[in-house]
Amino acid sequence: MQDSAWYYFDNLGAESRVSKLALGNKPTFDELQALALWQLNNAEEWPKLFAQELDANKKFAETKSDIRRRIIQSNPSDEEIQSLAQWYFHDSNKWRDLYFSTSDEVYTFIKNIFNSEIGKVFDQKSKLLQQKLENYTKSNIRNGIKHKRITPTNLTFVLLGLLNFHQNDEINLGYRKNRLDLQQYAVSWFNTNIHKDAPLTYQIMNQLRYTVEPGYRKQKELKQVVLRGLISVL
Repeated sequence: MQDSAWYYFDNLGAESRVSKLALGNKPTFDELQALALWQLNNAEEWPKLFAQELDANKKFAETKSDIRRRIIQSNPSDEEIQSLAQWYFHDSNKWRDLYFSTSDEVYTFIKNIFNSEIGKVFDQKSKLLQQKLENYTKSNIRNGIKHKRITPTNLTFVLLGLLNFHQNDEINLGYRKNRLDLQQYAVSWFNTNIHKDAPLTYQIMNQLRYTVEPGYRKQKELKQVVLRGLISVL
């Protein structure tokens, strides 16, 4: 970093650079380190720049976890992620553990993917869904779900098809008297059966960590992990 022009600046220049954070403009990694050097006298403490408040002794007024989450949400670069892991864990090789670090975070991510994907199917592809439901059988519905090229939408079709069979079985076995709208049934099933501390949530957590890249660049793959995990319990 000391080879960078950002290493040398006066206080006026530093203040203008700090204003980039206030304006919501994301500085480069060199800029972040330079700002930390100016404000905190330590370039490696740059994650503290994302703290909402530091006390007079430049100590945290919030947890490191809050700062980690805020930085993750800022779409950090590969270099920033590894530096953040060094600051957070004292081990840059643990950068994957910065993502999906708690079951609460994973549960929220799973629920958001579930709601988003089934919402898109019912809003945009309801006719195609109905065709799929008419053609699915219990023996063929899972065909191709492990293929890498399968889209999240097609996995959602399978998930909803399995839930449709699940509701039919409940009616046939006498567990349910009235048929719900499939979207309503799907949401009810999720809220009743998917929990933040369940083994499934931790299984999905490990798979998400294995799959993730800095900046969530593998969005499709992350959605596939979630949807396949939900399918696995139906």
